[in-house]
Amino acid sequence: WIDDYTNFCMNQWKDFDYKLPDGESLRVVINRNIRVLDDVISQNKGRNIVIASHGIALSAIIHHYDNRFGYDDFNGIKNLMPWIVKFPFKDKKCIQIDKIDVFKNMSK
Repeated sequence: WIDDYTNFCMNQWKDFDYKLPDGESLRVVINRNIRVLDDVISQNKGRNIVIASHGIALSAIIHHYDNRFGYDDFNGIKNLMPWIVKFPFKDKKCIQIDKIDVFKNMSK
C-alpha cells in the first residue's frame, strides 16, 4: 500500500515523527513497543523470554536502546531474515545487544 517503500522508510528514519495519513510514526512504534516490552519484562522476572516481530518494530526497539542503529542498519537486515537479536536485561535496563547470524551458524 506504499508506492515507494524505500523512500518512505528513509523519511521515517530521518524524522521519527514522519508518517502517512492514518499511519504510525517511528516514535509511536517505539513508544508502543517499549511500553509492552517493559510490561512483559515485569511480568516475567527471572525468565528467558522469546518475542517475534517484524523488522521495523525490531529495528525501532534496537534504536531505542542504541541510537546509533539507524536507517542503514535497518536496510541491512532485510536480507537476513530470519534475524535474531538477544537483549539481556537487568530489571528494565538493556545491558547488551547481541545480533545472531542464523545463516552463518547453520553452515557449521
